[in-house]
Amino acid sequence: MEDIIEITKDYLKKYHIEDVLHEESVILFILESPHTQEMKYGYPVAGSSGLDMTRFIYDKGSNDAFGKIVSQSGKYETEYDDLRKFGILNVSPAPMQVGGLKAYDLTSSEQDIVEILEKLRVNYKTKKHNKQDWNQVKKIVLNDFKERLVSTLKEYPRIKYIVPCGKLAETYLNLISDEEIIAGKRIISSIPHPSFNQWSRYDTMDKLREILVELGISGQE
Repeated sequence: MEDIIEITKDYLKKYHIEDVLHEESVILFILESPHTQEMKYGYPVAGSSGLDMTRFIYDKGSNDAFGKIVSQSGKYETEYDDLRKFGILNVSPAPMQVGGLKAYDLTSSEQDIVEILEKLRVNYKTKKHNKQDWNQVKKIVLNDFKERLVSTLKEYPRIKYIVPCGKLAETYLNLISDEEIIAGKRIISSIPHPSFNQWSRYDTMDKLREILVELGISGQE
């Protein structure tokens, strides 16, 4: 593909969803990528996964997605305590599935990129792919993720815990965890992606629950 590096960078920039951080952020959740609801509303974990996160952290009866309340903490702080202790960052700032861009008229080049991203998403365990285009796109995504994460940890030094949610997020984080500023944080591993009610079914969630209790997060006391 001609100019695949620039096309990928342009794609990530054009369809990116901003990460959500606060000066008081202590826990940084790392998710995979935006999808349909995130593109619609303009913040991370805006759909059912975000709803499951809120219900786990705060109240099983909640109807507010986690990305919604954390990104609009001033509006929701009377309903949910300590919202500003959280941060949310996606590995890929733009969708890794074409289904997340149904509302957009993609160019043929953008279509090619998102199709490669879909392959990378499924084959997240593979360190080096047979197709060079895949390796080039992965390198760009990984470098973008690394730059944003390192910059975030420098700008928000109160972050103590990094919580990769799902196997792709954990795998990509492991690929860059030799960075000193990342290695200096406590990484909470084996946390599933909050889709399909997984946060209510995995024993490993006790590790996250313990941290929330330690921080005195409402709903976990």
